[in-house]
Amino acid sequence: MTADGVPSRAARAGVRAAAPLMVAAFPFGLVYGVAVTQSPINSWLGFAASFVILAGAAQLSLLELMFDAPWTVAVGTALVINLRFVLYSAALTPSFSEFPAQWRLTLPYLMTDQAASISILEYERVDDPLWRRWFYLGGGLSFAAAWWMGSATGIAFGGTIPGSWQIQFAFPLMFIALLMPTLRSRPALLAALAGAAVTVASKDLPNGLNICLGAIAGVAAGSAVATGKEAA
Repeated sequence: MTADGVPSRAARAGVRAAAPLMVAAFPFGLVYGVAVTQSPINSWLGFAASFVILAGAAQLSLLELMFDAPWTVAVGTALVINLRFVLYSAALTPSFSEFPAQWRLTLPYLMTDQAASISILEYERVDDPLWRRWFYLGGGLSFAAAWWMGSATGIAFGGTIPGSWQIQFAFPLMFIALLMPTLRSRPALLAALAGAAVTVASKDLPNGLNICLGAIAGVAAGSAVATGKEAA
């Protein structure tokens, strides 16, 4: 693949891939923004967290815990919730290793479940490093922009949003949309089922540990099935 026009075409492809997930990212950000207005923290500080942390579940957990628990518990909980990014990083490392240093250092800032998932799927199809990095930038930046706009809107208008709108629907909607394209093989399907089962079964564990256990169980189940297929 020649470099002519690759950056713009790859970035647009990333935006298109992220578009269905952006539809849910905005209300997800809206939920966070409303939560900021209902907490004791300054609105500007709450909005800044969407840029500094850029992780919805971790931000919501911090809001819930920072005034009711020691700071070590609040920060530790956010870190545990974000442990899944270690798995994403491991999956993306072979591709990122081919990028120039400045890209390897800056692109991980846009690491989200959504950016990682669409990029992992795209990298199976295209092996050109130039296309890969611009695709990731387009998808990751557009999703982050939707999150930032949702956060800002929620903070600005949180007090006027009726509770009857039930904007919490954004959580399951976004992660269902994230999951479905990946279920293209038996290992992937079993990994999803195992991860979901363990996450639900261990839902009473504190500090989001059930999410980590579910991720580990899913990876283990998928790897076991894939290894069994190769051995056969």
